[in-house]
Amino acid sequence: MKQPPVQDVPWDGDGPYFEDFKPGMRIKSWPGRTFAETDNYIWIALTGDCTPLYVDREYATVAEFGEVVIHPLIVLNAALAMSVKDTSVNSVAFVRAEYMRLHKHLRPGDTLYVETEVVEVRESKSRPEAGVVTWIHRGFDQRGELVCEIKRTNLVYRRAFSPWRRYLKSSGVSEG
Repeated sequence: MKQPPVQDVPWDGDGPYFEDFKPGMRIKSWPGRTFAETDNYIWIALTGDCTPLYVDREYATVAEFGEVVIHPLIVLNAALAMSVKDTSVNSVAFVRAEYMRLHKHLRPGDTLYVETEVVEVRESKSRPEAGVVTWIHRGFDQRGELVCEIKRTNLVYRRAFSPWRRYLKSSGVSEG
């Protein structure tokens, strides 16, 4: 089955909302993100995870990859974060992540790009102001090789019920 083309987002600056998503829709998030070895040190500062493969160049030269690689949790979290403005900025709540997979390690200097596929859109049984959307986010490197994949589900506001929309209007940012 041929996949639908990746498209520019059809919503304005305050979207998307539940009703904007259709199964099969594919969205590219821009810009990409280039990683540096420094990202691993920031990760240590935030988490305390000092696995030698990510921070010890001398050790990394004798390990499997022959050099320091970017911590996989940084890559997975970055892929998710890069997609938020195009998928879940109007979420009521995160529901679940069914899986997070790393297919390939990134090295310092590699750039990640994210493409999102909408896999399920359904009405909420308990929340008429929102609906349930499931996405698969796929991260690709600068060579177009699949790096990671995340399947997640959120409860997303309908446009008419969005506190974000009300906030933008009340703050004078938007007349919507």
